[in-house]
Amino acid sequence: MTRPKPARPRPRRRGRATAQVEADLVARVCALPDCPRSELEAEWRRLWSPQVPRHASRAFLVRAVAYGLQAEVHGGLDAETLRLLQKARQANGKPPRPPKRRLSKGLKLFREWHGETHEVLVLDTGFALRGETYTSLTAVARAITGTNWNGWTFFGLKRCTKAASADG
Repeated sequence: MTRPKPARPRPRRRGRATAQVEADLVARVCALPDCPRSELEAEWRRLWSPQVPRHASRAFLVRAVAYGLQAEVHGGLDAETLRLLQKARQANGKPPRPPKRRLSKGLKLFREWHGETHEVLVLDTGFALRGETYTSLTAVARAITGTNWNGWTFFGLKRCTKAASADG
């Protein structure tokens, strides 16, 4: 079953909001966290679509209604941003996956581990360490450390937490 695509709020007026309209907007948005859920759902229906998302949290409704109210006064996203967002969606409605990371053939990776420097060569179909070929950086990291590591993290190619980056 496909969910209906929510419409975006249409701006009531173009240009700058008057001081009174702006003050009313601020007061309405500030009052949203204290509104009963039924009022939030009513505003959702008015702004977005007749059907409120079944599992929408109260916090989500507050944020969505606040955005909708502001978009009514100041205007929503511009046409270029809407076009980019639409282009980013896949046919199934999920955001696109980030492109696969690639390392160039011939690249050398260096990692010091327990006082020894290890040199890894990137091949067409894997990685070379001390004359042996491995299919992944994770396998290389396991060969060096004897424990399971994410290869990209081990070689500093991926952001990691401070605790995970300490040399064992």
